Amino acid sequence: MLSVLLTACGGSGSGGGSVPSAAVSGTETAVKTAEPSPPASAAPVLIESRVQSPELAATDVSPFKDRPVGRAPTPRHVVLPALPPESALLQKSAPAIFGTPTKVGVARRIAETASVQAVSSMMSWTPSERGGKVAALRFASPNAKGVRIGLRVESLPPGTMVRFYGDASPKIYEVSAREILTVIQRNLDAGDSSDNARTFWSPNMGGEALTVEIEAPPNAVLEAVKVAVPMLSHVSIDITKQDSLEKVGEAGSCNQDVTCASQYDTLSKSVALMDFIDNGSNYVCTGTLLNDRMSTGTPYFLSANHCISNQTVASTLYTYWSYKSASCNSTQVSPALTAMTSGATLLYAEPTTDTSFMRLNSQPPAGALFAGSSPFDPSSFDGIQGVYGVHHPKGDLQKYSEGDYLGTAACTSSNCSSSTGSNAKFLAVRWNRGVTEGGSSGSGLFRRLNGKDYLVGQLLGGASSCSQPGGYDFYGRFDLPFNAALQPWLNAPSTTVRTAIYRFYNTGTGAHFYTSNVPERDLVITRLHGYNYEGPAFFAFGAAAAGTSPVYRFYNTRTGAHFYTMSEQERANVQATMPWYSYEGVAWYANTSQTGGATPMFRFYQTKVQTHFYTINASERDSVQQNLPMYTYEGVAYFGWTNL
Repeated sequence: MLSVLLTACGGSGSGGGSVPSAAVSGTETAVKTAEPSPPASAAPVLIESRVQSPELAATDVSPFKDRPVGRAPTPRHVVLPALPPESALLQKSAPAIFGTPTKVGVARRIAETASVQAVSSMMSWTPSERGGKVAALRFASPNAKGVRIGLRVESLPPGTMVRFYGDASPKIYEVSAREILTVIQRNLDAGDSSDNARTFWSPNMGGEALTVEIEAPPNAVLEAVKVAVPMLSHVSIDITKQDSLEKVGEAGSCNQDVTCASQYDTLSKSVALMDFIDNGSNYVCTGTLLNDRMSTGTPYFLSANHCISNQTVASTLYTYWSYKSASCNSTQVSPALTAMTSGATLLYAEPTTDTSFMRLNSQPPAGALFAGSSPFDPSSFDGIQGVYGVHHPKGDLQKYSEGDYLGTAACTSSNCSSSTGSNAKFLAVRWNRGVTEGGSSGSGLFRRLNGKDYLVGQLLGGASSCSQPGGYDFYGRFDLPFNAALQPWLNAPSTTVRTAIYRFYNTGTGAHFYTSNVPERDLVITRLHGYNYEGPAFFAFGAAAAGTSPVYRFYNTRTGAHFYTMSEQERANVQATMPWYSYEGVAWYANTSQTGGATPMFRFYQTKVQTHFYTINASERDSVQQNLPMYTYEGVAYFGWTNL
């Protein structure tokens, strides 16, 4: 039985593994086609594609804001020594390594800010324009094309805002303390208790320096700002800049520009370049947005386990959409390029089929394609069958590959060989046009049925390259994880979808405001500048659903704060004895018990402003209890959800 050595993640670069000539000569195939299975009693599940609507894409608020003209705090400077020249070469100019995503940035330790105590001593707090306190630190890594900062968080007061910006960037990236603590809690809930789990990674704003600015609201306890910056990632490319295309465009010349092939115009909109951090180093892979059977708009995302295998790494994920040429074989990037920076929730990771299945934490841009898929058994491929894929070789602009499915294979950590047994968990492909390379890892393999595209696998790796176009590539079989674990998400019959509950912090009163109404959210953002937008706080139902009860909303005409309760008795008591509370009806629907994946909603009473504070985040609950004695903990109010 022929064994093909895999020397690349998503295909080998230069110096790829050799394939014996017998494997590619004539009609002989190195990987046998699986024997036909008995006819199935039911037709295979066919999940059709759909296009992201502008209305759904618009429900997310971009964290990128125009940089204000007003004064900014003078930052304390931390400048790292220059890296040795050989350190900046990374893997993009070297052969890819099997089972390893393509590295584009190296981890750099920062001794000066490695502890909370060190950062606290460096923070020079000054009054902010909104009555609070603000301080900033600037980190420089000489000759970097971009920098991503790792902000390790122990606690941040409610209402705190964190901003990142480059020296010459016209934009800032703004994120609330609540959103940061949500990321950390998600990592902790997945079982990671390391410092990596408590680290929030900034975006890459371009350039060799990045400033982190922290603004605490009025009357905040500054001692509750407990953060450290133990590391950053020195990135050697900036894919959004024309002057770095010389570095990005390292994919082999035999790769095929997807913009030159109109038949992939639609499919290419389901494919994103992945940028993520693992132990401080920056990597790239490729992933595919997947539709579910009921077209709920849930942003499911598929890639390779060897790219993202744990929640802490998934939390650092940024996706770049429409990262392709502006025209056929152009070196200009499409103006439709869009970055999504809110990470993902890892739902399923399995190494034996190299599967990483996630749900993005924000909606993809308008026009993105939720790709179709199907758990086709390989026996239904009927021998040699045309297959194709769209991907980002070496992290380059989108390319496409076309070829033949050759049969099933068994793969280990270093090689693949033909197999039709129970260990045959991969699909073997030989390309007729184009190849794959490092960075293509995780990209989808598609087949066409009745004129429609269906994903059938995700890329493990292989030996194909421009110097060896006949080398085989291997894709994890999509039917195996679909049948084993993915059906509850992709094949669920329910059309009931939860909605986001958005949270604001009133810097004038210290009270929080919650709403499920997008127009109301946007009205507060645009007109009430004393409110810090803190993002989606949790998820609930907008209408009555099985097992849920209404959450009622009141407006306190004396203080301008809102009050929320699920208790019928408490609602009736407020209406009967507190006429200054104006009843505003049902705000949303949630659970009275911890069923259906619901999570406790913790309630505090803020004695100073006489209002309630609610959080579904256990880390935030603990931080408030440990650092803010003016909040009285009242226990669990009801149960909501941390995701859709």
